[in-house]
Amino acid sequence: MKTGLGGAALLALGTTASLLIGRDPVSDREVVLRAVIPAILDGALPDAEPQRSAAVSAALNDTLVALNGLAPETQRELAQLFALLAFAPLRRVLAGVPVDWSKASVAEVSEFLRSWRSHRLGLLQGAYHGLHELVIGPWYAQPAHWDAIGYSGPP
Repeated sequence: MKTGLGGAALLALGTTASLLIGRDPVSDREVVLRAVIPAILDGALPDAEPQRSAAVSAALNDTLVALNGLAPETQRELAQLFALLAFAPLRRVLAGVPVDWSKASVAEVSEFLRSWRSHRLGLLQGAYHGLHELVIGPWYAQPAHWDAIGYSGPP
């Protein structure tokens, strides 16, 4: 219970701090998602440029559409998460990523995601699962990606 309260307090503190310095929620989510998408979809994205960049941009668009279709409360919670992760000091503490998201390698972002997936705080595990599902769902909803998972389409 103490851990949960500590996590909630950290979330509230970070959210308040990020709001006080005038964060842009649209920019925050796009910066974080542009780093997270290649890590979550590692192995599913094309290796060669410019196809890789185009696939990341398409995945970002699909993810934003999915995000906009979520319940308002869920959108607010995700906006708080993106604000926390986009705020450099909290990104370093919470995610362990010392560089800006735009400069983070897929390996650095993957390590952050792995650490949250198995973190002792349920709050961070939930955040990991939320990010993962937010990216994976729209990606594999596209018929062009079904072959990769052996899905032949609806009967």
